[in-house]
Amino acid sequence: MLTPTVRRTWAPAGCTPLIRHHFTNDRISVIAGISVSPTRGRLGLLGMFFWDNIAQDGVVVFLHEVLRHPRGHVFALLDNSNIHKGFPLRASCRKFPRLHLEYFPAYAPELNPEEGI
Repeated sequence: MLTPTVRRTWAPAGCTPLIRHHFTNDRISVIAGISVSPTRGRLGLLGMFFWDNIAQDGVVVFLHEVLRHPRGHVFALLDNSNIHKGFPLRASCRKFPRLHLEYFPAYAPELNPEEGI
């Protein structure tokens, strides 16, 4: 959500600060991935922004964009969210045989290095 968060502010004693903001329900959703070069040992960060919630089609668009860059096999490690499963992703795996999907355990955000981004 694009609403401001204020944790602490300074003001003279006895004067409550006023923070004026026009609240809207706008949001930005981000899908990201970390690439590892096996030969060079370098890390890369890939990401895509969406102005709404990400659905299965957004995941497919992101994976197709990822497939444009490396030449070899691409292993995508995904959590078990519903947007990471379904017909559009299975169809992408059939269309691009070098794309391989693997899933983290049911609830293990500590295993996903992308969660900290």
